[in-house]
Amino acid sequence: MARFRIPVLAAVALIAVLTTAESARAATVGPPTALVATTGNVQASLAWTAPTVGGNPAISNYVIEYTSDGLSWSQFAHQASTTASIAVTGLTNGTTYTFRVSAVNSDGVGTPSALASTTPLSNHTQNDLPTYSACPTGLISSAGFSDYSSVAVDCAKYYGITKGTTATTYSPHDTVTRWQMALFLSRMAGPAGITLGTGADQGFTDISGYSTEIQTAINQIKQLGITVGKTATTFAPAQKTSREEMALFLSRLLKTATTGPGGNEEYVTGLSGTKEIKSNDTDHNYSDLNTVSLYESIGAISSNWNLGVVDLPVATKYEPLADMTRSSMATMIAGALHHTNARPAGITLQASTYRVGGTPNVKFSVTHRSATFQPIAGTYVDTFKFQHTLVTTTLRFTTAGACSSTVVTSNGGTLCTVDTSDRVTDTSGNLAIFGEDMPTVNKVDLWAWTSTTGAVYDNDIHATDASKITVETTAGS
Repeated sequence: MARFRIPVLAAVALIAVLTTAESARAATVGPPTALVATTGNVQASLAWTAPTVGGNPAISNYVIEYTSDGLSWSQFAHQASTTASIAVTGLTNGTTYTFRVSAVNSDGVGTPSALASTTPLSNHTQNDLPTYSACPTGLISSAGFSDYSSVAVDCAKYYGITKGTTATTYSPHDTVTRWQMALFLSRMAGPAGITLGTGADQGFTDISGYSTEIQTAINQIKQLGITVGKTATTFAPAQKTSREEMALFLSRLLKTATTGPGGNEEYVTGLSGTKEIKSNDTDHNYSDLNTVSLYESIGAISSNWNLGVVDLPVATKYEPLADMTRSSMATMIAGALHHTNARPAGITLQASTYRVGGTPNVKFSVTHRSATFQPIAGTYVDTFKFQHTLVTTTLRFTTAGACSSTVVTSNGGTLCTVDTSDRVTDTSGNLAIFGEDMPTVNKVDLWAWTSTTGAVYDNDIHATDASKITVETTAGS
């Protein structure tokens, strides 16, 4: 009997333990559902649907777990909460994380939810974008290349910065050599208000086999401080230009350029004195700047990003060691030109916005340039405007081409007449930026033009050389 009684007692005990464990497991709360992970900057926002408790004890907290390799799981420490959402902080941008959530009650930790994944990314905003454009829509002709269509390439071709690889091809995917880059930068100088040096020999011993134009360009960008060479005596003209090098070249070039209307500039040092085109903001959305070779490069890349001198603003990687392509180069060059004094030939009127909600005061810029994009100072510029109306018979001009009674002046001078009461361009060929109050939910046409003092606007004669834009207001704010 003794031999038989012990196994029976052990079996009963074992059954009791198993029954108790099974009861605890049955009482543990079920999994949260509908888990969603939303990308943030060095964090992820999680939200889920709480499990139904039923007859079980109430939920007192949630366990938040995450993994970046699918093997080891970490718990996110947080204060106890019954809220079905949380921000998981302290993550690394550019790394994909997978999450699961488990409810907790007095019976223990429940079954985990289904998995949800996301990749934290920087979400900074470019802070110092230009207000106006070096290549306004409708004023810049097509570059005419058969293998690539791009507003940025049109812009670079318009200012003579690029000529294409042939008369009809641009070769957008080709890489940019350092000698080509020197040509592009030196050609930017004139429109951007930069005075080039003589191009005298700067001591590079490896450029003698290149054309005079190329040698001059290389020496000129050395004179400007845009390049220091690969060494004190070599430029490496045939080497490909890296994206890190391009950022440095454009950042240094902008600091020597004349700031155009609406371009961003900061003090060279401190809080007073001379200013230059740059951004002092250090934020950006790149996660790979640890690969740059020079500390200066990080500042150049972040400054360029905030200025809009970048080929893909939403990218999370800059790829500093990659070769610069001709398509990316054109985009970055155009972005740089917008901050400079480069503006189209003739009179150009631009608005700070062309469609906006409410009744804002819109800011306007007028520039005057020669056929070679040089500033024309001392120009009296007349501006006038017309507010749209539902009356279809309302005309802006008479049948003789004169301004009708519905047109009003926008600067206080004699209506539609160039006179000494009009605004005048400064030494940089620009009018002081001026504002106009816009009407509610309407359109306003504005003109800027010039001629000899005393001339009266005739739409049949002056329309071709005048600059006209339309600003629309909407009900939204």
